[in-house]
Amino acid sequence: MRILDDIYVVPGFVNSYLIEREHHSVLIDTGMSKQAKKVIQTIKSFFPDKPLKGIIITHAHQDHIAGLETLGQLYGSTVIAHKEESDYIMKIKKMPTRDGFIGKMISFFSKLSSTSGYTVDQVVSDYEVICGLKVFHLPGHTPGSIALEDVESHALFCSDILNTDKKGKKLLPPNKSFALDYEKALQSSLKLLRESKPSVILPGHGAPLFEPEEAIKEYLEEYS
Repeated sequence: MRILDDIYVVPGFVNSYLIEREHHSVLIDTGMSKQAKKVIQTIKSFFPDKPLKGIIITHAHQDHIAGLETLGQLYGSTVIAHKEESDYIMKIKKMPTRDGFIGKMISFFSKLSSTSGYTVDQVVSDYEVICGLKVFHLPGHTPGSIALEDVESHALFCSDILNTDKKGKKLLPPNKSFALDYEKALQSSLKLLRESKPSVILPGHGAPLFEPEEAIKEYLEEYS
């Protein structure tokens, strides 16, 4: 589904986003393994002559990275992540999890992934611009979670830092059950909204939120 002239959403359990550039394409999060087929089909349908040059991973939770094996092998894409998240993606370190049922569930799904992890080819830092996207390091959901703002269109890819309702009208805070440190995640969401100028907000879960000015104002008033 096309969101803007050069941005497409590939829906699934996680929203993956394809960005069309002049000579190549860029993917933000792969989604689960089955979702990789939808990504491939979207590329073939809309820009078959623009290879997938980069795959940017917003954080290392399995629902955002499981398609890396398929897509990385097919396209030979450069895999990009924040420097504080890369070791978890490559499984050099074990991702810390919350106690209780949710933490056990995240650990279980992580074990279903590639036993050797996935290669990260390039690491990024806060405020760096990569593939025409400005990086915001926003710890809390995970240590190296990031959001990305397109420097031209100002589309904001917020991953799990923010959520939206089903109608795409209201901004919702980070999911407390899945955040490693909810208070830190909440503060990160406020930082993101104060430092970015989004024309549209594109979450990892939920509907796109167009003309977000009023929703941002309400969110800042409620959670600041």
